Amino acid sequence: MPMTRSIPLCPILGALVALVLGGPALAEAPYDGFMGRVPDCVVSAASREDARACIGIGTQACIEGAPDGQTTVGMMQCAQAEADAWDALLNAEYQRARESARQGDAAEGRPEFQNAAQTLLEAQRAWIAFRDANCAMEYARWGSGSMRMTAGASCLLDMTAERTLDLRAYAGGFGDR
Repeated sequence: MPMTRSIPLCPILGALVALVLGGPALAEAPYDGFMGRVPDCVVSAASREDARACIGIGTQACIEGAPDGQTTVGMMQCAQAEADAWDALLNAEYQRARESARQGDAAEGRPEFQNAAQTLLEAQRAWIAFRDANCAMEYARWGSGSMRMTAGASCLLDMTAERTLDLRAYAGGFGDR
């Protein structure tokens, strides 16, 4: 079950982006074309620190290469496109973590302790609410300034990427457990 798109991304930021762009899509071409390096970077990372170095590589390439990448709206679109790329990775890592938790529950043999999968689900739901509120706060912090769009999108990117790495580590994706 995808965990991040079932709850709207930061309602204030989402509404503003839809208003600015005139449509429901948060990030579209030419911005998405710069994000292919993100999953490749994460998959090839041997450690969490290596994977952490992947955060922002798509945004940076997009800012440098997209026609309007160096404008405020362009930077916001680039960050949102990378947040979307991390969101897809997050959903895959969440599924791996849930399967790992289910296997751990099945191996436990004591029903009263077979709750890892359920607590992971509850933690993910709580994290989504926290991320959305935290990024709404970051967006609001900038008041009416144009940097609020970039700050809100960057918050979504950073928090989604870090949570993806949390879930990858939980499922033993970096060889640790």
